[in-house]
Amino acid sequence: MKTIPVMEMRRHLGAILDDVRLKSETIIVERAGKPIVILSPVEHTEYPSGKTTRRLRAVKEMAGIYETSMRGKSAQKWINTERDNW
Repeated sequence: MKTIPVMEMRRHLGAILDDVRLKSETIIVERAGKPIVILSPVEHTEYPSGKTTRRLRAVKEMAGIYETSMRGKSAQKWINTERDNW
């Protein structure tokens, strides 16, 4: 679990929120060395809409698609294989 001061959060809010959302990081924000809030992904909490959680999970799963692709084969064949495996 990462800890950051509130001033760093102010300066890098967009990047920090991306880390929480896409990398599933949990971050503690501190003021004067004392924890004041915890940022965690929606999928780790109870949230009224399941749609948001499913979307975030799908984006996370797709993040590594390039590294796991079947290089040297046609894109359509790879897409069909991935679709069938879901």
